[in-house]
Amino acid sequence: MTGALWSFLADADGRATVARRGARELSAESLRAAALSLVEELRNGDGPLFLYCEDAANFIAGLLGGLIAGREVLLPAHAAPGYLAEIGAEPANLVTDVSALEGHRVSVGESEADGPLPPVPEGRIGFFTSGTSGAPKLCMKSMRQLDAEVAVLMSLWGAPRGVVLGTVSHQHIYGLLFRVLWPLAAGAVFSSRVHENWESVAVQAAPESVVVSSPAHLGRIPPTVLLSGVPSFIFSSGGLLPAASAQSTFEQFGCWPTEVLGSTETGGVAWRRQSEEDAPWTALPSVELSSSEEGALAVLSSFTGFDAPVTMGDAVVFLEDGRFRLKERLDRIVKIEGKRVSLPRVEDALHALDMVDNALAIDLPDRNGALGAIVVLNGAGRDALAAAGRFRFSRGLRMALKDRLEPMELPRFWRFVDEIPVNAQGKRVASVMRQMFRSPELPEIEAEKVEGDRAEFEFRLQPELKWFEGHFPGQPILPGVAQLHIVALLAERVWGIDFPGHDMSRVKFRRVMQPEERVSLLLVRAELRLDFQYVSGGEVVASGTVRGLA
Repeated sequence: MTGALWSFLADADGRATVARRGARELSAESLRAAALSLVEELRNGDGPLFLYCEDAANFIAGLLGGLIAGREVLLPAHAAPGYLAEIGAEPANLVTDVSALEGHRVSVGESEADGPLPPVPEGRIGFFTSGTSGAPKLCMKSMRQLDAEVAVLMSLWGAPRGVVLGTVSHQHIYGLLFRVLWPLAAGAVFSSRVHENWESVAVQAAPESVVVSSPAHLGRIPPTVLLSGVPSFIFSSGGLLPAASAQSTFEQFGCWPTEVLGSTETGGVAWRRQSEEDAPWTALPSVELSSSEEGALAVLSSFTGFDAPVTMGDAVVFLEDGRFRLKERLDRIVKIEGKRVSLPRVEDALHALDMVDNALAIDLPDRNGALGAIVVLNGAGRDALAAAGRFRFSRGLRMALKDRLEPMELPRFWRFVDEIPVNAQGKRVASVMRQMFRSPELPEIEAEKVEGDRAEFEFRLQPELKWFEGHFPGQPILPGVAQLHIVALLAERVWGIDFPGHDMSRVKFRRVMQPEERVSLLLVRAELRLDFQYVSGGEVVASGTVRGLA
């Protein structure tokens, strides 16, 4: 690892503060002691070691202990039990400070080290990323590669002048480098906790603090939050920071965010500040950039671990002075009806609509490859949605897009949300986005009343109900078989009865039901029979009896 990092921990006055845990200061001596207390028990095992800590000081102690014990250290992205089992983490090979998890415990407290810090082997760290599929993918990095990145941060931005605070996790490469390793190498102080909200950041911030954040967090700073003094840096990575978020951050905190472009595979690539419109990117020192045959950004640096350039998914245009601008994501080209469709182009068209604040387009393999749109509306858009209903409102958006997009580029499925979901690194995961388009079988139940053998339901027929798909394009209705299926599901949920689906009598479908209708459903159970009645707008629209219940 970086000589500066380990030499500081090995040689610094034991009373020197390296981290803050709330109001409590953690010393170099206490961190050394926690690391050394782990070494012998970790030497008794073999194979890779998994390290997951909520506290960054405990994390560094666990990392040091694992490396000194000669183990490769793998960093789970989160601590969900099913996920840990999926990647092979178990109590015998897990170091953690999470009380709910079994494993080797690590905690930086008041203990003193029993002897000096021994030489730390070179070692390797593994980061788990999700990519676009959501499946865990392991990316190994040598400590020498991380050493090179920390050296670049020092050369470009010097030593942090204030405490380093973060809204992002140290379990990922960006948070680890900027929140923890950089201040350690510089002899600066980092806050050991992840600050999940801006009110928490404000409590710990001081003049010239460094804030390590992401577009997801910078895009939702409460207007009432004020920091004590102007930060020396506010960093953002994990995705492109919208210009509006950069501007509002500057107006609120007096500091333009410094965006860092990169990935787990490439390490840091470039940086920019959006103090000018369409600000170009500048390569980090020692990073060589070029354009591949496909026009994609290609990266050659000591951070990647490869001798050949590593290609990213972004199209790039270089300026005469060597800086560059990013264009669309080349890995977000999908085929719809046999034709290539650019998802960024669809998103640009959505962003141009007056009522849209933010939008994401996604292909839906389960829907024959059709496009879905996840949309954040502004105030006017929310009012229009409430007035028109989802079905009519989404049809209006499709009509508005026809001036810019071809038919196969028009989204067919819509979800309206308060914000687009991101993972802990502020990234949008395609599998999570597609999950939002899984069609429910039941309507949105707004009221329910069950008294013995009588049950009443009030619900809305939301447009995304699976029964509206294909019945019929442009004029969807709730088919009779769906109405019976809803009756069956609700009867089973309330009374646990089996709905055989035969021996029906007096079943009448008097009027079609369409998306956004609010409907009442009455179920009355008697011995071996179930009566149902749908009411909408004060009239009975369907009714019938099912016999032979079990």
